[in-house]
Amino acid sequence: MSAARGVFIGQRRDRMGARLLMMLTCIRLAEDYGTDYRVNWFPQGADAPELDHPHELFTQQWMDVHFANADDFDALSKDAKPIWAFQGDATPDKLIAHLDAGRSVLVEEGFEVLAFPWEDIEAIRPRYRDFIHRIGFTDELRLIMNRADERLSGQGVSAYHIRRGDILNGLPWKHTTWPAKIEPEEFYEAHLEKAAGRAAIMFSDQPELITRFQRRFPNLLQMSNIADVSGMTRAQRDFLELYTMSRADQVVAPVISAFSMAAARISGRQRKVFRDVLTEDEMSEAYEAAITRLNGPLDKFLNPSEAAHIYSKVLFHFNRLNAEDRTEEATSLGDKLLHAGADNAFLPLLQALNLFYQGQWDAALGLVDAVLQDPNVWPEDHAVLCALKAAALGEKRKRWQAAQAFSQGFWAKPIRPDVLVFGSRVVYRDHISLRLFPPTDWELQKVIRRPWFNFNAHVAQRKVLVRLPCNFDFLLMDWWDLSLDQKARRLFSSTPRLQRLVDGLARMTDFPNTDVRVQSFQTVLSVHTGEITATKAVDLMRRVVAEAPENPLYHKRLAGLFEAEGDATNARLAMADALACDPGNPFLVFAMGRCLERIGATEQGHKQIIQAADMDKNTAAIQGEAGRILLQRGERKAARLYLRAAKDLCPTYQRFSNQLQRAGGGAS
Repeated sequence: MSAARGVFIGQRRDRMGARLLMMLTCIRLAEDYGTDYRVNWFPQGADAPELDHPHELFTQQWMDVHFANADDFDALSKDAKPIWAFQGDATPDKLIAHLDAGRSVLVEEGFEVLAFPWEDIEAIRPRYRDFIHRIGFTDELRLIMNRADERLSGQGVSAYHIRRGDILNGLPWKHTTWPAKIEPEEFYEAHLEKAAGRAAIMFSDQPELITRFQRRFPNLLQMSNIADVSGMTRAQRDFLELYTMSRADQVVAPVISAFSMAAARISGRQRKVFRDVLTEDEMSEAYEAAITRLNGPLDKFLNPSEAAHIYSKVLFHFNRLNAEDRTEEATSLGDKLLHAGADNAFLPLLQALNLFYQGQWDAALGLVDAVLQDPNVWPEDHAVLCALKAAALGEKRKRWQAAQAFSQGFWAKPIRPDVLVFGSRVVYRDHISLRLFPPTDWELQKVIRRPWFNFNAHVAQRKVLVRLPCNFDFLLMDWWDLSLDQKARRLFSSTPRLQRLVDGLARMTDFPNTDVRVQSFQTVLSVHTGEITATKAVDLMRRVVAEAPENPLYHKRLAGLFEAEGDATNARLAMADALACDPGNPFLVFAMGRCLERIGATEQGHKQIIQAADMDKNTAAIQGEAGRILLQRGERKAARLYLRAAKDLCPTYQRFSNQLQRAGGGAS
């Protein structure tokens, strides 16, 4: 065992709030587990140029002790484990043994107070208020920190955070919606009125908003009332505002904001969102006031982009459960914003949804096709646009085109709520040609459902669906490697997702448990949930295959179970049986290729994958994998054909663009 214990290594690639929380968490962990901590302030891929000069914040003496340079980080992280690797443990034994062996722990958590299952989070939370004073801030900063303490601590102050800034004006941030970060001004006004007479201070990355509030609420404080920080660097201003916010007795902010979360954590209190401090009626009145403002002159907003973002938030109010239908009003407001010059890429998507809700399929399609050409569209929104296009084409009975569109959206973002809602619609209504999708038990897929999503970025679920949505993890269980989204591919390591499949199967009443479709699915699912071993599952799946020998899916599942047992020979034979059931199916050819790769028959596997790409022109992962193989072989000209096809199918997937560029095909 090493003479030195392992340490906690903290790093974040984003901005001030998350980094401070990470540091406080490291301080806490080091204290509780009897070791030290280091901060990797310059991790690869960091996106916070204002933090490139840490001496603006910290003393050199403190940094010499607690900062890790590149060589230190490489050495410490060689045998490190991420903190989440211990969060499923019931006791601290593995963590302590790991540290005792001289191995370190990487801490990247920056939004919440971290507690292990064996710890009491409520006992940990209040300690964060003191931890901030253990960081070696400069004397210049400490002077202002003391002023903030004197002015605000214990005075019953409410602090408000309004998030705007790069969301409204920065690229690419302005081009997608941020419903958890944007709140209408009317919410803040409602609470300020409700708390009239109570001291309050407001922070915003858009200072003109604070000026506007102070006209109406003259006793409202801002940072300049505490200290003049105008001559300081951005990093210094950000920290001092965050620290000052933490001295308030109550922090009220948007749902997601690392800045206000950090302030609340430093204070040792829970941050509050508007549903905590306003009643449902008060929030409804605030939304109506925001709608009135949208209906008036747009100079009441900072710019058209802010109006568009507030509009995206207001749509949640328009489309809430049991609300009257206000789609025409929403469409009218959307038209107004588009004509006013709001160029946010998400706005035509929202308008296309409004048109879809009204049954205007052609108009919705026209907008969708136009915005799909906009290079500013975010990957998530691109997937939603494809799914929306599929639904509109399906209503026009263009099933093949609808399937092509849904295939693009689904394989790009297969667990995106809006994609799944539209996907459920086209599957339930038989609006897509299933030949463009891999073999699965579609009748069972229709009845393996999941609960309504608690949150949707765009789609009003019940305007699209009457029934609960499909749980498409059923499809992904067999075909996860066709997904381009890494989070979607991690199905088997996600206990909540596996449990939703278990629950969906338990709620399903359309098929008896003796049905071969149910038995096949339950067998594979039970292996992944740990209920049965792969050996037991092989025996069960063999019976399924004997009962339905012409179903390629069951042979493929049997092949996967053999692989899990380490039986490469039988895995290959079972996969060959699957392919024999449907020799012209490109998905089975691709699956055979992947199977051969995994069992060591690499060259044969690659040949099958390229063959699958020649057979199927609609699945980006298959085209991309063929291109990758050829690029790896140095066959750049041939690789370009497949990589260009993959990029055309999923233009927002950066890996295809990078590979195409390496193949000499340019990035565009």
